[in-house]
Amino acid sequence: MSEFRRDRTTGAWVIVAPERGLRPLAISRQGRAPEPPHPFDPNCPFCPGHEKQLPGILAEVADHSPPGWQLRVVPNKFAAVRPSLPLASQMIGPHMTMAGHGHHEVLIESPRHDANPALLSDDHIRALASLYQRRFSELSAQPGIKAVVLFRNHGAAAGASLPHPHSQIIALALTPPRLRSLADWMQHCWQQTGHCVTCEELDAERADGERIVESTQAFLAIVPFAATVPFEIWIVPRRHQASFADMSEAECADFSLILRNALRRIRSACGDPAYNFAVESFDFLGRDAPHAHWRLRIAPDLVTWAGFELASGIPINPSEPEADAALLRKAPLRDQA
Repeated sequence: MSEFRRDRTTGAWVIVAPERGLRPLAISRQGRAPEPPHPFDPNCPFCPGHEKQLPGILAEVADHSPPGWQLRVVPNKFAAVRPSLPLASQMIGPHMTMAGHGHHEVLIESPRHDANPALLSDDHIRALASLYQRRFSELSAQPGIKAVVLFRNHGAAAGASLPHPHSQIIALALTPPRLRSLADWMQHCWQQTGHCVTCEELDAERADGERIVESTQAFLAIVPFAATVPFEIWIVPRRHQASFADMSEAECADFSLILRNALRRIRSACGDPAYNFAVESFDFLGRDAPHAHWRLRIAPDLVTWAGFELASGIPINPSEPEADAALLRKAPLRDQA
């Protein structure tokens, strides 16, 4: 039976309609893993030896074995925003515009063209998470920056232009509307109850247990009650934190492993589908905001939004979150070739 579900941490509504999952091609990309890439691609600018094709190298994590590096940060050659201070808005007729100030970086996650974050070693994924947090913090502190968005597109269907494993980070001179809307809803809930709504939701999920995928000392991985797509996973810190930059070193190491495990579970359960993940962080509110609580959302690309979603803004999820969580909990964590 279908039902409306509201995400209490965002106020947004979802239609959960498991019957829709019985339609032909309802979950059309499940199990269709792409052909595995080769360890090296002579045409890939991110592969070792192609440094002349890069617009520069901003940061690097060294490695004792060839090619001498484990992780790299480079400017995005096709940046969405670029440093352009001073900032000034202007009106063109009735329309407002301002310079696209910001920073757009690419985090190259391995020298190997065929690497996959779901299969990285413990040390490698810890180093990657630490680099994520370091670049996030450094960009947040840049002049004129109001918000930083860290995200990953896995697979061409999810928007990845190159198969070489990489994430991106964009620092913006304005607050993205979605983050502002989330912050406003969280503040509204806090004013009503005096408590962080995300902390309350974590307490409810622990008490229920049905949608928990994995629990560690510092984090919960859950399929949210009002998941927008099949096998959606949130990774949320158990300690109240407004910013992704607030993690301690130990928490960051814990985060790296639960993130890798979540990606392994999705890979095992769904056949390595395309996916997007993104950090929703509220640095623009200040580190001590009592109502704001950051999270990372992973959304596998298993369904296609169509006319109803476009017109209404209400997703239809053809998969029951509780059933998805049960499958993900059972999914093997061993390395999948």
